[in-house]
Amino acid sequence: MSAMAPHPHTPTRAPVTVRAADSPRAHREWDLLAAPTSFYCGAPWLEFSDTDHVAEARYLVAASTDGTESTASAGSGGDDGTARPVAGLVAHWSPRENNERYVPERVFPDLDRADVLTLGGRRGYLSGPLAAPGLTPARRGAALGALLDAAAAWRPAAQGRWWWPYLTGEDAGTVRTALSAAGHGAVAARLIGADCSIAVPEGGLDAHIAALTAKQRRTNARRELRAFTESGLRIVRATLAEHVDTLGPLLANVQQRYGHDHSAEQMTSLLRRQAEHLQDSSVVFLCRTPDDDRTIGFCLAYRHGRSLAVRVVGFDYDRLPGAAEYAQLAVYEPLRYCHESGLDRLELGMESFEAKCRRGAALRPLWALSHGLPAPAPGTPDARRDALLAALPAYEAELFRTATEAGPA
Repeated sequence: MSAMAPHPHTPTRAPVTVRAADSPRAHREWDLLAAPTSFYCGAPWLEFSDTDHVAEARYLVAASTDGTESTASAGSGGDDGTARPVAGLVAHWSPRENNERYVPERVFPDLDRADVLTLGGRRGYLSGPLAAPGLTPARRGAALGALLDAAAAWRPAAQGRWWWPYLTGEDAGTVRTALSAAGHGAVAARLIGADCSIAVPEGGLDAHIAALTAKQRRTNARRELRAFTESGLRIVRATLAEHVDTLGPLLANVQQRYGHDHSAEQMTSLLRRQAEHLQDSSVVFLCRTPDDDRTIGFCLAYRHGRSLAVRVVGFDYDRLPGAAEYAQLAVYEPLRYCHESGLDRLELGMESFEAKCRRGAALRPLWALSHGLPAPAPGTPDARRDALLAALPAYEAELFRTATEAGPA
C-alpha cells in the first residue's frame, strides 16, 4: 500500500476541510494529534497494523480556518486564514477482516452481516478521538462530522454505516457529545470489553504493593517477589529487534496454550514486522535462567508519551520453575521500569482480568460506538457484560457493574 500525497476533500461543514492519505506519515500533524491518546493511535503502530494487507486504510485530518479556538493545537494557523489541523481519524474498509474482535457481527451476535467502516484502527483494542486541545463540543463535532463524511465518501458501499470499537467511556462520551452538537445523527453505544491499567505511584513498586486493597493481596505480592528472587532468575531489559528469533517461539507457546493456531514461524514474522516499525519505542523484559542464561520468558511493551503499553508475553513452559514469572514480567518489572523512567501509567490491556486486578490493576469499561447498525432493544440482557462480570474478582466486579450501568460518560 503506497502512500499518496494528501489531497483536499470537499467540506460539508465550513470552515472545516479534510485532507486524506493512505498512510499516517503523509500527515506531518498525525503524531502531534495522537500524542495525548493511546499508543495504538500513533503512526508507528497503525503503519505496522496495515502491513498485513487485509484492509484498505484512509487517514484523514481535518483543518479549520476559524481562529476562535485555543491556539494550543497540533499546528499553526487559524487567525491569519491558514488552515489549522484540529482532528484526525483513521478509517478501514475490511470486508475480509481476519480478527473476529474487529468484526461487528462476531462481537455482537444479534447483528446481521453488513459491510461497515471500522474507525479508530483495527488492532490494539484501544482507540480514541484525535483532536487538538481546547475545542468546544460544537467545533469538535464539526471536525468529526467532516471526517466521517469524508470516510463515507471514500467507501460508498458502506452506505454511511460505521462502527468505532474499543473506546474508553470518556472518549465514547466525547465523540457522542461532539457529534450530537454537530447534528450528525444517532450514535449507539455498546459495551465491548474492558482493559486494565496501573497509575504509577511516586514510591514505585513498593508503594503500589502497600496500597493494594486487601491484606491477602499484599501478602501474595510480596511472596511472589520473594519467590522470584530466591529462584535465581533475573530480568534483562532490551529492545525488540535483536531478540525476535528467540521470542517468536515463546509467544507461540502462549498463543497455542490459549487455543490459537499460531506457529513459531508466524509469531516470529509478526514480531519482526513490529520491530521494523516500532523498534525505537520497544521495551523487552527478558527472564533468564541462572545456570545457562537461557531466555525462558519475556514481556514486550511499548513506550508512548508518559505511558508504557504491555503488548504480549511469551514463555518456555517446560523450563519455568514456578517462581511467579508471569507476575514479574507482566506487572512488577514493567512497573519498576515506569517508576525509574518517570512514566505515569502502565497499560496492561485486555484479558487475564483476575490476575491483573489482584496485582493492583484498575479496570475500565470499553465501548463500541456505531451509526447505521441496529441498537439492542431496551432491557435486552447483555451477555458480554455478564461474562466480564463473571471473570472479575468480587471487589472489581461491583465497581465494574456500577461503571457500566449508565453507559459511557
